[in-house]
Amino acid sequence: MSKITKNNKDKIIIIAFFTAFAATLYLAENLIPRPLPFLKFGLANIVVLILLFQKKTGIAFIVGISKTIIGGFLSGTLFNPSTVFSLVGTLGSLLVMIFFLKFHIGFSLIGISILGAVTHNICQIFSVRLILIRDDSIYYLIPMLIIIGLVTGFVTGYFANMLKPFFDSIFQLIDKNIQPIGKSE
Repeated sequence: MSKITKNNKDKIIIIAFFTAFAATLYLAENLIPRPLPFLKFGLANIVVLILLFQKKTGIAFIVGISKTIIGGFLSGTLFNPSTVFSLVGTLGSLLVMIFFLKFHIGFSLIGISILGAVTHNICQIFSVRLILIRDDSIYYLIPMLIIIGLVTGFVTGYFANMLKPFFDSIFQLIDKNIQPIGKSE
């Protein structure tokens, strides 16, 4: 049986904090009226974006998946196809954002957010095609979903940019109080 060290406890607390923050944003966004039933800005992804830019890739991955599952559970949609599609979109967008950040191509926070949003939408349409609608005509929605991804990615990235100083101060506190975690990822 593994022993839980102080470092592990600290890491769990940090993951729990950011997951709770993202899940709260996820639920709060459900209160915003939507022009289309499937349209969300993805404001919970602000937390994921900031974590990725802080090079906390592992934590960003856990938070991204957790906020989708927790948000689905708390909103009563956990066992709906929409949560499965959201998970597929989240995984796809995380991988694309991580790829572009890893190779230092020079995208800004807003640029990475747009890449993530467009990828999320495209992954969702492919998963809808595989699971729900077995007709290739669904792919006609891709241009509209790319445009929606451009807009929602910009909005989410813009808010992430605005909140970055707040998150930077949180990371400074973490680095000051928990040395190994701030330096290890």
